[in-house]
Amino acid sequence: MLNEERWGNYARAKALKRCEYEMWQEERHQKIRSQLTIFGQVSIDRIVEDFGVSRETVRRDLMEMELAGELRRVRGGAVPVAREDTNFGIRVTQRLQEKRAIAATALGLLQSGLTIFMDAGSTSATMAEALAGPNGLTDLTIITNSVDVAQQLAERPGEPTRRFRVVMLAGDFKQDPMETHGAATINDIHRYRADLALLAPWGVDARMGAMNYFLHGAEIARAMVQNAERTIILADHSKVGAPARSVFCPTDEMDHLIVDAKARMRPGFDELAKVVPGLIVAG
Repeated sequence: MLNEERWGNYARAKALKRCEYEMWQEERHQKIRSQLTIFGQVSIDRIVEDFGVSRETVRRDLMEMELAGELRRVRGGAVPVAREDTNFGIRVTQRLQEKRAIAATALGLLQSGLTIFMDAGSTSATMAEALAGPNGLTDLTIITNSVDVAQQLAERPGEPTRRFRVVMLAGDFKQDPMETHGAATINDIHRYRADLALLAPWGVDARMGAMNYFLHGAEIARAMVQNAERTIILADHSKVGAPARSVFCPTDEMDHLIVDAKARMRPGFDELAKVVPGLIVAG
């Protein structure tokens, strides 16, 4: 009985210590965010001095915040991330030439009769535009959570033959972009087995793989990867080395990674080329 009491006290003390640590960690994170906003940078030495913690603890904080897409680590500290606008209406017009080159290259890897998962986003919308164009394929089944993708590929009045079967995934609806998401969407994905997943990340690097800024988007893309025979990642040059919040496809699960020619100039491209044998530069 005494041992049980001691164990209970130990467990409570450990839980309290963990709770205090998490509170202090969040306080440090808030301080780091404040420094970045006010001064445009933060130093490890300043956080060490303010909180009386080790440099290793601060490095660990910065690493976690970088993986969450909140900052970019530099020598001695960190600077803010130059984040792409999250507004879909803006993103869909950015780097359009590069996205179209990537989509045209992806078309060359496809054939008629495939069942394809496609997620939501500006690059996916550009890929749908290429599929629906005069050089697109026929007899495709497209399974997507994107209203933009579904609208571009849905049967139109006057078309002589039905080129695509479009399946819209169930789930809660949200805008910007217009898409379904949530547990119902994930469950619906698991009802299907696709030949291919065509997915567009917010960031991709050699260590983490393909990542999404939004956690719900990463969950959807991850489920699509799990239920597809092959995966093709479509990423314009701005995505190379860009941090995001959640990994959905490690590099060893990518059959192909298609980027535009400007990606060669991005830090991290050479490392990606080493770990992704199927990397293709479009254009």
